Amino acid sequence: MTWTTSSTLAPLHVAHANGIVFATLNRPARRNALSDDLVAALDAECERAARDDTVRAFVLRGAGGVFCAGGDFGGFSAMMREPAPVGEPDPIAASNRRFGALLDKLAALPMPTLAVVEGAAAGGGCGLAAACDRVLIASDAYLSIPETSLGLPPAQIAPFIVARAGAARGRWLMLTGRRLSAADALHACLVDEIAGADGIDRLLRSELARVLACEPAAQRATKRIVATALRRERGAVLDAAAGEFAAALRSGAVAEGLAALSGKRLPHWASDAPAPPETR
Repeated sequence: MTWTTSSTLAPLHVAHANGIVFATLNRPARRNALSDDLVAALDAECERAARDDTVRAFVLRGAGGVFCAGGDFGGFSAMMREPAPVGEPDPIAASNRRFGALLDKLAALPMPTLAVVEGAAAGGGCGLAAACDRVLIASDAYLSIPETSLGLPPAQIAPFIVARAGAARGRWLMLTGRRLSAADALHACLVDEIAGADGIDRLLRSELARVLACEPAAQRATKRIVATALRRERGAVLDAAAGEFAAALRSGAVAEGLAALSGKRLPHWASDAPAPPETR
């Protein structure tokens, strides 16, 4: 296994191993609050991953035992005292919208994405987790959507919370500024699995093993089909899915998968899940 890593001083620490991108929010002194620099770095990493056909999975987590405390309001303190500009872009709205664009890119990544929640995922951090395909949470961690209790709407994260929790439940969670234990978050469908006593890294490695056991082109096609299903009427979705199925059947991957099944061996795309990098 070969690791490649970015600087540990950057707001986002990125490591690669076995085709997996481990992106770690790296502002532990601020509980990984979302500064403009951190949002820009994660946005750029999502763009890089989206272009790289060798990436098998994208893992998002936070340094220092905390996923993400949400927006960094320190950056807004001066702007909060200024009136909205007239005849020019509003810098607060522009910054907020850039975060929404990041959530869109994260949700649209073509490979499986996993969020690993330790400590807390609050506000925008909860939105980051909700934008991922699979959300794992430590048993002592919590999620919160406190915006309305602070006088704000959960503007950019709302569509992603609703996509996970459903309109009625998601709306009520956001209207009441709820803080959710791991068990409550699981019940609300905002997370998918709670780590047991053997720890969240072990759970992550188990989930990555499941990802790496499947054929990557088929996984990407599946994500395209699901994305299409959310945008178009059912007949068009089924037409597009038929094309994806035919392309996969002719690709040679199915022949390899059937041969591996018949021969009681692993297919060539299967590989071991690496141990996650240290985030403490």
